[in-house]
Amino acid sequence: MAPPEITSEQEIDIRAIAALLRRQAWLIAACTLLLLAVAAAYLVIAKPTYTATSLVFVDPNSKSLVYSDSASVSGTGENARVDSEVEILRTPSVAIAVVRDQNLMSDPEFGPAIGTFEKIRVALGFAPSEDPGKDALVQSALRKFSAAVDVRRRGITYLIGVSVRSESPDRAAELANALTSAYISAQIESKISASLTARDKLQSQIASAQAALAQSESAIDGFIDNNLSRIEAESGRADIQAMRVALEDADSKRLSAEVQVADLQTQLQAQDWASLTAGLGDAALSALQNQRAELERQLSDVAADAAEAVNLRLALAALEARQSETATAAIARVQSGAESLQQSSADLRDQIRETLLTGAIPSQILTELYGLQQEATIARSQYNLLLSRMRELEVQAAVQIADSRVVSPALPPNAPSYPNMRMVLALALVCGLGLGVGLAFLNEYVIGGITSESQLRDVLRTRVATAIPLVALKPDSQRSIADGVITEPLAPYSESIRRLRATIEMTLGRAQSGTVADDAKKGRVIVVTSSVPAEGKSTTALALARAFAQAKQRVLLVDADLRKPTLHRYLGVSAATGIADWLRDPGNEELGNELISNDAISTVSIALGTERAYAETDQLLGGAAFATLVDLARDAFDITIIDTLPLLPVVDTRYLAGYGDILVMVVRFGATGHNEIRTGLSILNDSKRPGTEIIAALNHQPSNSKSYRYAGYYTEYGSDAS
Repeated sequence: MAPPEITSEQEIDIRAIAALLRRQAWLIAACTLLLLAVAAAYLVIAKPTYTATSLVFVDPNSKSLVYSDSASVSGTGENARVDSEVEILRTPSVAIAVVRDQNLMSDPEFGPAIGTFEKIRVALGFAPSEDPGKDALVQSALRKFSAAVDVRRRGITYLIGVSVRSESPDRAAELANALTSAYISAQIESKISASLTARDKLQSQIASAQAALAQSESAIDGFIDNNLSRIEAESGRADIQAMRVALEDADSKRLSAEVQVADLQTQLQAQDWASLTAGLGDAALSALQNQRAELERQLSDVAADAAEAVNLRLALAALEARQSETATAAIARVQSGAESLQQSSADLRDQIRETLLTGAIPSQILTELYGLQQEATIARSQYNLLLSRMRELEVQAAVQIADSRVVSPALPPNAPSYPNMRMVLALALVCGLGLGVGLAFLNEYVIGGITSESQLRDVLRTRVATAIPLVALKPDSQRSIADGVITEPLAPYSESIRRLRATIEMTLGRAQSGTVADDAKKGRVIVVTSSVPAEGKSTTALALARAFAQAKQRVLLVDADLRKPTLHRYLGVSAATGIADWLRDPGNEELGNELISNDAISTVSIALGTERAYAETDQLLGGAAFATLVDLARDAFDITIIDTLPLLPVVDTRYLAGYGDILVMVVRFGATGHNEIRTGLSILNDSKRPGTEIIAALNHQPSNSKSYRYAGYYTEYGSDAS
């Protein structure tokens, strides 16, 4: 595929942009240097900040020391797990643990700082504000610390980077490691809490399962107790009869032992030592009871306040303690025997149950018993399962480990992370260039003045004939800088005027020799104007007239600026009457005879103005008299140059533009705004005759411009020629 062709318009635009950037290089450079200076100042005054990073590895599979096989996830589940851990690391609960552990409330960097307003208050003598309180200090430190933390996942790996910024490199590393430690501790605590919460929920279920199991066992025992005689009678089995008798005997002994234990415990609580000794029949307890009786007898024979009574009471208290200890041990032995009887009774019941389930008994009884047995088995299985799971949860809570671990602790950084000198300077350079280019376009096309021929050509989109240099007036030999066309014909100023003349001649169809084409029967009219006052149009018109006169042309210069005529001052003449007077009374022959004056240093004829007008003059210039004057000038002169008024302040030039065979718009270097120039050009386009061309001339361009680097050549050439 062939590359796209670049049109001539695109090439012109590219060259115009390059020329614009060249013209505004000083502005671009100034903006760039300014922003670089600001960036350098910022780098000097900015407080450096260090960033320390700790790497945490997140295992997507939940880890347990109890079970070797851990729950595993894959695919999107792994990504979700790692992303979830990133969000957990960002939560305030993890950060606030670091704030409290590291006591950041009193840290100069993260703690509360006295604001400017508070400093001013104290300096003015006002009492300082009240202490915000501990909670407010914690929240303030939390906000600052959270702003200094950055948690990011490293690509699609299982690694999480935990970074903390601080003014101290050691402090940054310490806080980064503290944050990861707080995160891992929180993860372990969360897993422990989950295990204990599950255990607590299971405990209530275990209590229900235990009650259901006891109820099932009681139902079986009750069924056997109620139906054992019937089974014995219907089946006629002697073994069942024997087991029934043994069970009744065991139950009787068990109940008797349980009643005895209950009575003994009641007597112990009541400290009824006599009944307790009689009930237990323990020799040691009997001996102690005898000693107690003897001490009580001795105490009764002694006065209550006697020293011997005190000793006897102390001995009695010690003896009572020994009695309680001996009685408790004896009751424990009796209770142990009761428990043995209870176990024997339970064993007999299990034996009877097994015998009934496996032996030949009536089918109806067997069915009912089997159903009760199955319910008891299910209840026991549920109870054992819940109890086993609860024990596992307790073990898990005791030996939990984190699913995440630190694989690279944070180390104190060697260099500050902020400000980044290279990035700041590069950003300042880019912003400076961007700002400079933007201001260059703004200055070139909106707010700035015209500073080159190419810029003027870009703004007006019309031909620019010349750039007239700025020259100083020589008061001793010149009344106007236009005199230089005659007095200094080889100077750059004169050359620029001749360049303007040549452009006009070629535009009007004249040959370089200055001869008139065969089809030109009348003289040509050149209208010289500008957008605003003080752009040098009158001086340019006078210089252009003299340049045409040097080319052996018959030239008439008309000062049509009736509101503020200036040509008579440049020529050093004064007339009692002028063109305005004749336009008001065109039939006055005396005024007509005095209308035309001659230039003292050239062959230019001039229709002068006299004094400033204090009334409107647009009707004079737009009337028949002025049209007659232009027609007469065309017949009598080769070139008629009309010096007009500025386009923007007044309307007079709108009437004069239609007379011109070519229009010359003078623009002052670096002074006239772009909008003013465009508005003036728009007025000319609306006022001129169709087909009339407008050319521009840049006036008062400084002589140090590159356009005049050949100035010395002109002088040397003139010297050689002479």
